[in-house]
Amino acid sequence: MKSKILLLCSVVFGILISPALMAQDDEYYRPDSLRKEKPEEVERPPVEQREVVEKKPLAEFKDRPFVDRLRLGGSFGLSLGTVTNINLSPMAGYELTEKLVGGVGVTGMYFRYKYYDINTLYYGGRAFLMYSVVPVVNIIAEAEVLNVEGSYQKRQWLTSPLVGAAYSQPTGGRFIKAVHFTALFNLNYNNQIDKYSGQNLSPYGSPFVFRVTFL
Repeated sequence: MKSKILLLCSVVFGILISPALMAQDDEYYRPDSLRKEKPEEVERPPVEQREVVEKKPLAEFKDRPFVDRLRLGGSFGLSLGTVTNINLSPMAGYELTEKLVGGVGVTGMYFRYKYYDINTLYYGGRAFLMYSVVPVVNIIAEAEVLNVEGSYQKRQWLTSPLVGAAYSQPTGGRFIKAVHFTALFNLNYNNQIDKYSGQNLSPYGSPFVFRVTFL
């Protein structure tokens, strides 16, 4: 009798636990796509950290050192024909403002006037102001003083106020910052007359003066 009761209990216990076992089997054999698993972690390369370099603003013009505002160079001119004129002039300039340059120069000139048998050297100096209207155009005012030779080999000083303009091209140099193709007009040309011969003593032979200047 006891053995029958034990057998009956075993059967009932087996019936009770069989659904749970079947559920485990189903979960085990379920396709991977249906399993609840943690998503795979994808390794990502570390993001390169770039240092932000703060650009320093350009120094204000008034804070620039003296040497950065200095210009050194010179000009030369050439005229051939009845009047031969070869002149060289070392120059130094200083940037007074961002647009205005002031400076001085000394001039040496070979002058020959064929009709009057004048063959001599002139010398003197100049002071100038150059203002930049736009980067490639400058207007120029200049005062030039030259010691010239007149009739009877008498020497005298000529003062020439000159005004004009220049077409300028930057060179990128530290001291020679541009080359200037200059055309000037001598406001005092008609008054530079030799009182003995009645001839004009201007070594340029014309009220117009053309130069190439590096400054």
